[in-house]
Amino acid sequence: MNASHMAAMAPEHEDLATGWYNRFAKHPYYGRLGVNSGVMLMNLTRLRKFGWEEYVVPIYKHYKLAITWGDQDIINIIFHYHSDKLYVYGCEYNLRPDHCMYMSVCKAAEKHGVFVLHGNRGTFHSDKQPAFRAVYRAWEEYKLGDDLRQNLYYPMQRYLIKTTNTNCGKIHSAYLKALGSLVRLR
Repeated sequence: MNASHMAAMAPEHEDLATGWYNRFAKHPYYGRLGVNSGVMLMNLTRLRKFGWEEYVVPIYKHYKLAITWGDQDIINIIFHYHSDKLYVYGCEYNLRPDHCMYMSVCKAAEKHGVFVLHGNRGTFHSDKQPAFRAVYRAWEEYKLGDDLRQNLYYPMQRYLIKTTNTNCGKIHSAYLKALGSLVRLR
């Protein structure tokens, strides 16, 4: 982020063919594909200085019949008009089932690993996306302070191997890359 950025987010989609905002939105949105608010980094001092709260209600009142995704749409509208205030990071920092449910579309995650896994739509707590559930299960079973390699990395690897027959499971190594780098340091 630079001195003008007050928030950072990932794109809503990776390509125009599957983008929701560019195909369906009836309101302004950020850039070509919109942004996803599920993992949003915020500089609260800059947001206050900008007067963020003064924008939200008027935008809601003006667009309330056109917005589908609530706060995310309002955020997209604000950054449509103030694009210099937003830093956009890659999908590997907000990997969602949308990135792999049909085929893998987040090439950065495959190359560098997944840094933030966004379990939207209950994917951590259901069997709809077994790879997401596998990562969640490993974290749920891990006790802070235990050996990362033995008690987190290896169980996660075992759980993910069982998901390779699913589309999100086909990129099972991407979920392990960042954690693998960390456990090698210890």
